[in-house]
Amino acid sequence: MLIRNKILICLIIMAVMLSGCATKAVKGNNKQARPAEKLSSIFSKEPSDRELFDEALSYLTNNPKEPNYHEAKVRLERLVAQFPESKWVAGAQALISTLDRISVLQDALTSEKVKAHGTQVRLAKEIEDLRGNDKQIEGKYSAEINRLQQENEQLKNDIRQLKNLEIRLDKREKMLR
Repeated sequence: MLIRNKILICLIIMAVMLSGCATKAVKGNNKQARPAEKLSSIFSKEPSDRELFDEALSYLTNNPKEPNYHEAKVRLERLVAQFPESKWVAGAQALISTLDRISVLQDALTSEKVKAHGTQVRLAKEIEDLRGNDKQIEGKYSAEINRLQQENEQLKNDIRQLKNLEIRLDKREKMLR
């Protein structure tokens, strides 16, 4: 009985295979490429739309390095040009516009950095000039302060001498009376 069931199963499988081979090919589907075209597309050097999109994304997600926006944009533009009917075109165009905005922002950032560096250099020079002026003014005022202190001491001495002279004069006047 077991052998009989195995033979029956084998006969059914062979019948299904033979009926599948005996059917005619479905015609009217013009979108399928002929075998020669399929073979040539397999060995062609041009990447598919999906491969171009994936390649562009790989340029944007370079983990160890900084993303290469230019190469990603080149791949996406190539995808749009070569495969205008692809399902990846809408995403590629959105990424291209985003990459353009990133490029504009990077250029603006670079110009701002250059401008900020120029301002920093100018301000550093002004600070140095002010420090030099500060030292010069400090030296000038220091000399002026020293001169005024000496003059003040001289005036104190003169006042003391005048008081002493006045006291002497008072004593002489008292003696003379």
